[in-house]
Amino acid sequence: MEHVDASQATRVVGDVVAPPATDTYFQGEPGLIATFDLDYDSIIDFYTKVSWAAVLSFPPFCILSTFACVPCFLSKNVEWKARSQHVALTRDGIRYVREKHKTWCGLPCSDKGKESKTVPYDKITDCDVQEPAGAACCCFINRVLYEVHVDTASSGPGKEGQKMHELELSGLRYANEFKSAVWAIKRGEVPANASMPMGPRAEQLAAAPLQDQMSTHLLTEIRDELRQLNATMRQAPPQAK
Repeated sequence: MEHVDASQATRVVGDVVAPPATDTYFQGEPGLIATFDLDYDSIIDFYTKVSWAAVLSFPPFCILSTFACVPCFLSKNVEWKARSQHVALTRDGIRYVREKHKTWCGLPCSDKGKESKTVPYDKITDCDVQEPAGAACCCFINRVLYEVHVDTASSGPGKEGQKMHELELSGLRYANEFKSAVWAIKRGEVPANASMPMGPRAEQLAAAPLQDQMSTHLLTEIRDELRQLNATMRQAPPQAK
């Protein structure tokens, strides 16, 4: 798959550039703002190495898995799982889809059904990027994938004290641009030439003032009224006071 040059991006979210995508999975879907590509080739390469390392590092499992034909389909399972993923920003939130895909030996009876999830922007408390560093599987395999962690108020500690994220995206091609676009939309900025029509939700985001701006404007008006009232009282005759 060819890498897309971010300098050729045409979609703008305020001052944030959303790179053009090659993934057409969400094409024609109502409310679509921007699709973000996953680097399938890098994802497949990394997790194939990790999976083989896990199998070979435990000989008993390696022997048993041979009888179950696991080694024959290990690489295919990684590829089927990786290429089933799709990510987009929509009017309603971050949309993540894992479409129906083959598992195990690839027989129809072992297919895994479609899964989808939408995280609303107003529920997001954090969206951060973890850049690749270090190695996996006893320092044999270098980490090469960017990780995007999306949290909401319901995110919390999971097993072994590790934090559970509302959504984890591994191998997103333009991870930092994705993060910037999410925060821009949360601020109420709408893409100049978004893939969606300017519906009520988009018009509200584009036109409505932010809450802190409304509060500042109201307090400024109250202050000015009080100053005018004080000036009037000072200028009034003593008997009028």
